[in-house]
Amino acid sequence: MMINLLRSDLYRLIHGRKFWVVTILVVLLTAGLLTTLMLLGAATGAEQTDADGVSVTANAASGLAASARMMNSHTAMLSSSGLGNGSVLSMIVAVLAVLAVMDDWDAGFVKNLLAGRRGRTAYVAGRLLLSALLAAWNTVVTIASLELACLALGVRFRYAESIGVYLGFCGLKMLGVVTFVLIVVTLAMIARSKAFGVAAAVLVGAGIMGSLLNIVLSTIAVYAPWAGQLAPWLPSNNTKLYFDGAGLFATTAGGMSLGMPVWAHALICFAGWIVLSVGATLLVNRRRDVC
Repeated sequence: MMINLLRSDLYRLIHGRKFWVVTILVVLLTAGLLTTLMLLGAATGAEQTDADGVSVTANAASGLAASARMMNSHTAMLSSSGLGNGSVLSMIVAVLAVLAVMDDWDAGFVKNLLAGRRGRTAYVAGRLLLSALLAAWNTVVTIASLELACLALGVRFRYAESIGVYLGFCGLKMLGVVTFVLIVVTLAMIARSKAFGVAAAVLVGAGIMGSLLNIVLSTIAVYAPWAGQLAPWLPSNNTKLYFDGAGLFATTAGGMSLGMPVWAHALICFAGWIVLSVGATLLVNRRRDVC
């Protein structure tokens, strides 16, 4: 049942507008913005270098060739241009996932679909898998569009990662986006409210929810020190641990994560939150009334 429902959902989604509107928006907000900033920098004849090591050089009239545009590395470029902390990508994809998942309730389609069935596990699992696929697709679109934009602009890189490090970095970033999206979809499906889900997507994507949780845990830690050990395992804090491929092999410090490689810490964190989100959604909705 789950596979059939998923195929039906994918067909409806791909042949609808929301999917392609979001895909185009993701490209414009990543590759489009990067291209615009670089072209504006070249036209003004000024050399700019930001904290991320992104350097945009002037035009030939100023004695600097456009091909001299330089970035630290491919992975650093991906972080600073679209897959960084508080990513807008997570927010946009989470909104799309909430709209796609909650459409069945708004249209009343779910009442006929689940009529006479004692369990909802296959249906709920299909919703979660659909959300994860949307997150993965848009992450791939972001990475591909950014790399193609850099290629078209003649961007060069100071450091070249191995293919293994690059793929590992991209895979971990994708897993992070999937984690954020599934957390939002879980909240929407438990509350069974599209408006609440969209609000949660904005809070998660903007980093507000992560900041609030850090404040709450810090307050509780004053009276219960063990609460302070939980903060490093928030997804929002793990996305800040690595900025590029080299950062994956740094060593974490403090609390339960002392001495653990960053990539392992992030992998455990993201996988744990995915399991928690899926488990909570299935548990709450397993026999819940669809009305």
